[in-house]
Amino acid sequence: MVAKSRTPSEKKRESAIEALDSVLDSKFLTALSEPSRIEVLKQVLRYGRADVSELSKHLHFDRSVISRHLSLLQEVGILHREKSGKHVYYQLNPSAAIQKFKFILNHLEELVAICCPPAKTNSSN
Repeated sequence: MVAKSRTPSEKKRESAIEALDSVLDSKFLTALSEPSRIEVLKQVLRYGRADVSELSKHLHFDRSVISRHLSLLQEVGILHREKSGKHVYYQLNPSAAIQKFKFILNHLEELVAICCPPAKTNSSN
């Protein structure tokens, strides 16, 4: 059986799809898909640098749940963690978070350009 050779545009399309798949299946987007984690993130954004004790005053979650959410957000690069004595403080890691979103957007734009070119308009209407 002879394998069908793919054209350069088919290869480019497949490569873009694979890249977007890896982005959409990433831990980064998974971290942002949990509503309670988003609530924790909103509180960090609202109060800036904060520890679990400070955040627990404004959230209706156990401290252990808040801590897990903070750890995951830090692991994927959304938050920055800093230890000071017995306290661990979290704050937004803006450059890393923005870079991740740009990466996702770039792959999405590439895929859209390949898969879904703009419809041609009929100028005779």
